Amino acid sequence: MAVARLPRSFISYNHCRGRLWRNGRSLQIVSDETSLGSVLSGDSVFTIPYFQRPYKWKPERLQQLEGDILQLVDGAADNHFLGAIIIHGRSSNPADPRVYEVIDGQQRITTVYLYLCAIVRTLCKCGEYDEAVSLFLKYLVINRQTSLITNAKLQSGKDDRKQLNFVMQDLTKDVTFAGKLTPFAFKPLPAAGSEKGRLSNNYRAILRFLASQVKLESLDRLRAIYTALLGQVSVVQIDVFDPINGPKIFDSLNSRQEPMTTGDLVRNEIFSRVASHASAEVESLDEQHWQPFYEKFKSTPEHSSFDDYFFPFGLIKDPNLKKSDVYAHLRNLWKDEKSPAAIIQDLATYQQAFLDIERGNNLEDLSKPLSQAVGRMSIIAPTSTYPFLMRLLRGLASLEIAEVDGLNVLGLLESFLVRRAICGHEPTGLHAVFKGLWDDCGGSPTAEKAEAGIRAHKTVAWPATEEVKACAMTRQLYGSGITNFLLVEWNRSLGGDVPGTIPWIEHVLPDTISDGWKLLFSEKQHDALKDRLANLLPLSQPMNQGLGNTDYQSKRKTYEFDSMYKAAREFAKEFSVWGPDEIERRSKDLSEWVAERWPS
Repeated sequence: MAVARLPRSFISYNHCRGRLWRNGRSLQIVSDETSLGSVLSGDSVFTIPYFQRPYKWKPERLQQLEGDILQLVDGAADNHFLGAIIIHGRSSNPADPRVYEVIDGQQRITTVYLYLCAIVRTLCKCGEYDEAVSLFLKYLVINRQTSLITNAKLQSGKDDRKQLNFVMQDLTKDVTFAGKLTPFAFKPLPAAGSEKGRLSNNYRAILRFLASQVKLESLDRLRAIYTALLGQVSVVQIDVFDPINGPKIFDSLNSRQEPMTTGDLVRNEIFSRVASHASAEVESLDEQHWQPFYEKFKSTPEHSSFDDYFFPFGLIKDPNLKKSDVYAHLRNLWKDEKSPAAIIQDLATYQQAFLDIERGNNLEDLSKPLSQAVGRMSIIAPTSTYPFLMRLLRGLASLEIAEVDGLNVLGLLESFLVRRAICGHEPTGLHAVFKGLWDDCGGSPTAEKAEAGIRAHKTVAWPATEEVKACAMTRQLYGSGITNFLLVEWNRSLGGDVPGTIPWIEHVLPDTISDGWKLLFSEKQHDALKDRLANLLPLSQPMNQGLGNTDYQSKRKTYEFDSMYKAAREFAKEFSVWGPDEIERRSKDLSEWVAERWPS
């Protein structure tokens, strides 16, 4: 069954109870948007049709949901809409719970169920048995006698039943936990399917994820995770009269238009204040104030960062804002402001700083060293850093912050972000760090204050030098977002010019190995070494495409005499041959350079 994400605009429809008509017939009953806690805490059972295809969520989807949950936990988002679950209520014994066949949503509802099972198991491992029992009885099972085949609130399809039984039995095998459940006893599903597969693997993966979170911030982190999962993740349940109508309904829902953005709401708020004024006044507001503000966000006629601006701008006003609260908060700030032009002026306060960070411009007219530092940050900084950086740049432009402090802070943040990227740390958790970092620095940031503020967040790794050097030596960095930046900086460190175009990344040892290269590298060595930083060079696109997987001596001549990049020319002069020993030697040299260039 396909996992689908519906447009957020669908929520505006589902708050109006009613029927969706198609071809003159009523197809379904629509319920309101509902939290997962409300869905699973009721006296209902969700059953996957017996011959439905098995549970198939891949690790990438699981990691994506983990990231979404951590966004909620860390305050980067206030809710997550998981989509519509299409169900069909089937006839059952009136004394039994209501049983719903899941027509669309098997993957999502099964994954959520596995999360709750893993949360219960983790609580037991931490000795929090009463809390585990409470969650288990409320969300995972029907705690009374029924005529159903199991007392689990999820009945999986045929291929997954042994695996779901394994998960439930993994919980109840804990003697202390089982004792506290008495007289309740788990009634397993009739055994079918394989004992191992995606369902049991994902359960184990979730257990590892939860264990890592508990290790970082103890049980408070675990409680925050299941509170967010149950209270801030929502779905829409659609109970269809006829199960075969599920695909038709899904098509109808997905045809709806995109929602209004915060930017749309802000624009409407501004112009609503002059709605009753003469048209000439409205046009003047638009031409003299709004359009100059709005057009500056466009990098091309097709691309604008207008809508991306309001969340970091809102966080500057209040670092505890959630994304959905930005418009309401701004509107409240402007309630006593009569002039729409003054509102636009307020909005524009950090616009230039925002655009400098996003594009590497110098609209704030900073000194050359500062603008170069900002240019580097524009390449590597995730949007979670923007509220802090916008205030920093504005302070530097207004001379409220000394240039030396600005350079030191930017250098510190660059090292922090580059080290994390080299080691493969995702930006999860950075929102919680940077939204309040300005206040952590007391409004006058220095490198020392910024470092203290970042390190106070124990869940956010700041890689030590040995870890960075090891990753720079052995991690396969081709395809990583930081690699192009590293190569450009290596070229710059050698005194080379940095061309305006973004370089292409050249594999010296080719990605696809030819017979000549096989004389130097075994298949195992090729796989292990080809994507290391030491085997990569910056080149122009035509040169990169022209070289292909030719032998090293042919490549070497081209590097030395034709490349616009000094890094490639110096590489050719240094290495007369290119084999495994040379890659290892260069790996060590580059790791030392990385650690020195971006110190801890």
